[in-house]
Amino acid sequence: MKPKGKRERLKEFHRNNILEIAKNLFATKGVAQTTMDDIAKEGEYSKSTLYSYFKSKDVIFSYIVYENSLFLKEAIDSARQRDSVKDAFMDICQAHVHFQEKHPLYFESLIGRITEPKDGTEPIYKDIYELNEQINQSVVEFLEDGIKRNEVKPSIDTLQTAFVLWAGICGLIMMAYNKQAYLNCMNVSKEEFLANGFQTYLNSILTSKMVLKEGKP
Repeated sequence: MKPKGKRERLKEFHRNNILEIAKNLFATKGVAQTTMDDIAKEGEYSKSTLYSYFKSKDVIFSYIVYENSLFLKEAIDSARQRDSVKDAFMDICQAHVHFQEKHPLYFESLIGRITEPKDGTEPIYKDIYELNEQINQSVVEFLEDGIKRNEVKPSIDTLQTAFVLWAGICGLIMMAYNKQAYLNCMNVSKEEFLANGFQTYLNSILTSKMVLKEGKP
């Protein structure tokens, strides 16, 4: 691979610097309250310089979402190496939990609206779309592996089920995050609520034999 030239390294430095500044501002002020003027001022960039690197605040936000989602993809791929569907599924769930705990500002973007990119679309939007497709495919392959091992119901539509599970896992985590006071009233911890919810989703895809093996009715 050809080493990067000085100009390219400098450009990469400024892009990364702007992203770090934006992360800090998003965390302290909130995404909606942060403006491009704020980012430029904090980094001591002129607005024209800032816009030469990123066309909008949404583009900056999308780069950060993409960066964090890459780690989620890696965690899901790692979970698929587990010996059982149950262990793999729970690892996938925990990967999402850790993502939400570490990056709550960006977690909701996982289940936000993502449209298929068209010609002229900003490259980062294409990258996010393709990454989401790869994550979906990883979950599909996880289900297909489970079917081959006779642990997952062969009758399920793997593509639709993968989508339902992803939406369900993210929704459950958001519910636990937003309703912690209500869970306390029920004397249920967030961890217990999530564990029960994840087990319910798991049981919905397991064969009857595997459900009984786990001691569930």
